[in-house]
Amino acid sequence: MNQLNIFAHCHIKSFLAFATLTICLTHVCLAEEKFVCDKKDIKVPDITRTAVYANTPFKSGESSTFEVSYMGLKAGYATIKVMPPRKYEGVWHRIFSGEAKTGDWFKAIYIATYEIEAISRPWDFGIAKFYMEKDEGKLFSNRQLFKKWLDFYHDKCKVNEKTWEPQKPDVRKEFDLQFGAIDALGVVFKMRTRNYQLNKIERELVYTSEKNWWLEANPIAFEKVTVPSGTFDTVKLKLQTFIGKELQQKGDVYAWIATSPEKPLVQVEGEIKIGSLWMKLHKFTPGS
Repeated sequence: MNQLNIFAHCHIKSFLAFATLTICLTHVCLAEEKFVCDKKDIKVPDITRTAVYANTPFKSGESSTFEVSYMGLKAGYATIKVMPPRKYEGVWHRIFSGEAKTGDWFKAIYIATYEIEAISRPWDFGIAKFYMEKDEGKLFSNRQLFKKWLDFYHDKCKVNEKTWEPQKPDVRKEFDLQFGAIDALGVVFKMRTRNYQLNKIERELVYTSEKNWWLEANPIAFEKVTVPSGTFDTVKLKLQTFIGKELQQKGDVYAWIATSPEKPLVQVEGEIKIGSLWMKLHKFTPGS
């Protein structure tokens, strides 16, 4: 794969990590840890459709589009949306979606599109169901298509995974799940609900890549940041990932979240093995 193809490929891979504020996970092998199922009694609240987003800074209809850059060169765009509530197993849930794709200027070299959707429990952000789809490859050559469905059973501490590829049998696997874990996309929105104080670390339990791990966000500064969509007052977070007490990532990752009532994610910066990666808010449309 030549350098330009690596560039395009890394852009799309990095988006999923960027969108979840965990860019380092794309380039870090997560360690294994002895799993202990900490099951708890689940009391599902009686939540109405109108209450699903009632006490959150984000509302149905919100859309955030980001410019994604690699090594100082613009690679494409990524969009994260808050979708209307949907009933899942008879209960109203939050729906988050994301899409990333290379820009038009890359179509002659490499095309890549990722789509993801998360069904998230409105009372604790615990993930209920997750879907991802990718389509990547050169314009006039065979494309790599891939789909994955994940069903989460917190009461059993299990994840059921099904993957699909063209002309191949479906692959089904089962993995361990820590009770209450959040998905890779939902954790972005969970972090927006926090009221940050300098140097007071906030922790979130996350499940991705067949592992349960901790994301720690350390507020290190309050800064005014200018991005293509405008100027925002923000809190700057230094992000670190852990399995147990063991630090996993190699390289620094920072995220800026606005302190306005909507608290959008404004910017992400990561320094990792393959170079520097940026994501800057290009357009923000609040929900209602």
